[in-house]
Amino acid sequence: MDLGLPVSALSNRMLDKIVHRKRGSARSTKKKTTRKGKSVGKEAEKSDDASTHKITEYFPLRRSSRKTEKQLEQEERDAMANAILTGSNEEFLEIFECEEKGRGIRTLRNFQKNEFVVEYKGEIIDLRLARIREREYAKDDSIGSFMYFFKYQNKQYCVDATDETPYKGRLINHSVIRPNLKTKVIELNGSKHLILIAKRDIDIGEELLYDYGDRTPCTVAENPWLLNS
Repeated sequence: MDLGLPVSALSNRMLDKIVHRKRGSARSTKKKTTRKGKSVGKEAEKSDDASTHKITEYFPLRRSSRKTEKQLEQEERDAMANAILTGSNEEFLEIFECEEKGRGIRTLRNFQKNEFVVEYKGEIIDLRLARIREREYAKDDSIGSFMYFFKYQNKQYCVDATDETPYKGRLINHSVIRPNLKTKVIELNGSKHLILIAKRDIDIGEELLYDYGDRTPCTVAENPWLLNS
C-alpha cells in the first residue's frame, strides 16, 4: 500500500512504533515481574508460616527448679517440727556452773535470729492443777522453781519441769535486761510445745537467757532479781 510517504519516513515512523511497543512491553514485563515478585513473597511467607515449629518440639520444656516462698516456708516449718520432736539441738547446748545463779546453759554452735533453739520440756497441765502443785512445791525449800505459766488460745496452761530430766531447756536462766531468747507456743500433732527462739544472732559460747515474764508482786518480793538481772 502506498501511504504517500517516503520509505525513509515510513521506516522512521514504523521504528518509532516498534520502539514504543518494546518500551511498553518492557514496562509491562517489569510490572508483571514486580507482581510475581510480590506474589512469590507472599507465598514464601505462607510457606514459612506453615513450616514454623515451636522450639519446644525439639527441646523438652524445662520447668523452673526454683522453690516458691510458700514451699520454703513449709520446709522451714517441717525442719523446726523435726528438731522439736527429736530434740536434735540438745547436743549443741552445754550445762555450766555459775556462782550467782547455779547451773546455766551456753551454746556450742551459732544460732540465727528467729531460729528454734530448744524446747522448755515438761508436763503440760491446766492452771488448776498447776496451782495445787505450786503450793506443794513451796513446802520444800530444796525444790527450785521450774514451772512456766502461759496462755494459749485464751486458756491458761503451765509447763511443769520440776522433775530432773536430761532436757536442758529447763535450766536456762532469766534476764529481763539482756535476753537472747523468746518463748513461743506451737502445736504439733495435737500436742502443745513451749519452745525458745533466738531473738537475735547468738554466737558460740554465749549463755542462753530469756525473760521469765512473771511480774506478780509476791513473786517479785521473793525473787527481786527478776527485775534487775
